[in-house]
Amino acid sequence: MANDPALSPIKPYQQIIASGSGAVLTALFMTPFDVIKVRLQSQTSDAVRHFPTKSSHLPANAMSSSLLSPTTSCQHYMTHQPTIHYTGTLDTLSKLIRAEGVPVLWSGLTPALCVSIPTVIIYFTSYMKAKQLLGYNELSPNPILPVIAGASSRIFAVTVVSPFELIRTKVQSEKVLYRQLFLLLRKSLSEEGPRILWKGLIPTIWRDIPFSMIYWFHYETFRAYLVRSKINVDTYGTFICGALAGTIAATLTTPADVAKTFRQIELGRIEKSPNSGCKHSSSINSNQPVQSTKTLSILIRIFRAEGPKGLFTGLVPRLLKVAPACAIMITSFETLKKFFQRMNASNI
Repeated sequence: MANDPALSPIKPYQQIIASGSGAVLTALFMTPFDVIKVRLQSQTSDAVRHFPTKSSHLPANAMSSSLLSPTTSCQHYMTHQPTIHYTGTLDTLSKLIRAEGVPVLWSGLTPALCVSIPTVIIYFTSYMKAKQLLGYNELSPNPILPVIAGASSRIFAVTVVSPFELIRTKVQSEKVLYRQLFLLLRKSLSEEGPRILWKGLIPTIWRDIPFSMIYWFHYETFRAYLVRSKINVDTYGTFICGALAGTIAATLTTPADVAKTFRQIELGRIEKSPNSGCKHSSSINSNQPVQSTKTLSILIRIFRAEGPKGLFTGLVPRLLKVAPACAIMITSFETLKKFFQRMNASNI
């Protein structure tokens, strides 16, 4: 067993090819589900912004004015579009195609690739290295080691690519041209500084770190069980392990995903003051209470406005995306890893 080429590590450039190829495949196949999920969560965000708080004493016309979307309050940057109400995954799919055409399902694909390729390369490469350094062994697995390796590698990866994630989410949440988005980003950068590019990073970490810990714990547990049972972990076994682990992790971390989407689509929606420099911006009553943007506060507001179901908005398209995405990604990576391992072994 020790001389088995499957146990030999592969070279860094081979890890990049193996993980990058899986990232491209995943982005191409799964982006439509991500668009549907973001639209549903964006709708929840709108409902929460219109939900009155106990400390709000504004008249109705002032409240509606302060909660205007960018299509009204900042027409200089956004295009006008009619409000469409979505009631579910299939309903969202059909309405998006009728209103904006089939290509909208791949909106944000370019930033999605800019997000997924470096994220996955950094994530998988650092995870495999961390697992190796921690001395993980499938034949006598310590379930805590994949948890530690997954959490540390994910923190590094999401921090690096957070600006691209912000752009991708904004593009998928509403119909906006890249030129208009970059104008908005430039304006936001001049007002709030570079930290605006990491808007939504904390809820992303709250979502992705538990996701990675839960995912790798279950994936490595399922895989180790198959190995200990002397069951050949082939392509189908890897696919099933990845899909099951992804389903469990995605379900448990959906509330954090909702909060992350809520924060990122707020870019350009709420002006800090009437003198922010945005044309056509509505005046906001100075007595209006400032809504907290902390992750826990957002989740509480969503719960009050929408109930428990609001915390799991977009769960179905998220599962339709994440479960097969995890399966495709890990299967692609393991398949190419085995190919490179055999190639390296034959060259010795």
